[in-house]
Amino acid sequence: MNIAYISVPYRYGQGKPGTEHGPAAVEEAGLFETLATHGQEAVRYGEAAVLPEDAVREEDAKLKRLEGVVHTTNDLQLLVRDALSEKRFPLLVGGDHSMAIGTIAGLRRSIPRLGAIWFDAHGDLNTPETSPTGNIHGMPLAVALGEGHQRLTEIGGTDVKLQPEHLVFIGLRDVDPGEQELIDRLGIRVYDMEAIRTRGMEAIMKEAIAYLNETTDAFYLSFDMDGLDPSLVEGTGTRVADGVMLEDAQTVLNSCAEQENFIAAEFVEVNPLLEEGNGTAILANALIGNLLQAMKNQHLVK
Repeated sequence: MNIAYISVPYRYGQGKPGTEHGPAAVEEAGLFETLATHGQEAVRYGEAAVLPEDAVREEDAKLKRLEGVVHTTNDLQLLVRDALSEKRFPLLVGGDHSMAIGTIAGLRRSIPRLGAIWFDAHGDLNTPETSPTGNIHGMPLAVALGEGHQRLTEIGGTDVKLQPEHLVFIGLRDVDPGEQELIDRLGIRVYDMEAIRTRGMEAIMKEAIAYLNETTDAFYLSFDMDGLDPSLVEGTGTRVADGVMLEDAQTVLNSCAEQENFIAAEFVEVNPLLEEGNGTAILANALIGNLLQAMKNQHLVK
């Protein structure tokens, strides 16, 4: 299991300072020790390029800090593409969730029918026309589906990067009207908190992975820390009540790790400036450790 660790120290997809320090906070929490313990081979593969603050203009209130997002996500998709071409497992730590524009574009270069499990409190399906904030971290999935500004949708090529039937939401509970319209219109599969409570995460993950396995070549996990219950994560910017608890989150990770066609994972929205101490980054590192250990166990079983 060859791990390519890619850091994305930026915040331009949203307005709060701090997510640019997310990778460093997770590293301080012991990430390199975690990689050494659980990875058969782990390298610091690269760091996505980030524009300096004075180079990022905010000319459009409906599409804030576009230059910064385009610059970083375009560089990131190249890093992800190259890591996958070398048969490495891209493990990304951010950074706000707009980075997923680059992650998905890079994976799509090698995986024609790419699937995604989106662990998140939010839909991230807004466009400049539907977004209440203009923050691009609420738009990465719309971009991947071909909806939104051309400079974003064409990162990594002009083709649509993700099909709606290749996407599964886990833990969704805060959806804007425009996002809900898109979910309903495209028939995107959603497992919200009510489904998790009534059916249990094990049954949901079994069903979700079977669903993706029917129509995709491989899938990746996008893990937003705000998908967790707020009692677990103080250092993330858009916490939403009634979230996923730790045991269920570990079930998500274990379920993904068991699959041979699980090809990448990203952990996003760690903001150490929002808390005293480093608790959210420590938790992110522990979750990464859980994932890598489960992947290692699966490899040993093979």
